[in-house]
Amino acid sequence: MAVTNPKDPEPTTTAVVTIRIPCGADGDLVTDGEERLSRAGNADDVTIDELHRIDPKLSATVITVGITLRWTTTMTDAKMRDRLAEVTGLGSIKRIG
Repeated sequence: MAVTNPKDPEPTTTAVVTIRIPCGADGDLVTDGEERLSRAGNADDVTIDELHRIDPKLSATVITVGITLRWTTTMTDAKMRDRLAEVTGLGSIKRIG
């Protein structure tokens, strides 16, 4: 049985990012965005909390969203940026924390 310390911070963070969702994606923008962002290394769960902007393009839609990420381990902001930067279609990270 794992023992946890309730004083340890939960490895979660909030961020505002832009991500490209290709036209013809299987789900809606939110579902597909969450699925793509969950591919970040060490990501346990991703929830899109706020939709800030929708920018339709010819072959994709770029969305700017506020997200909550739960990681499998505690990380620094720099490490989180590195993990998010690995996500295919990520346009920018506007804010972490």
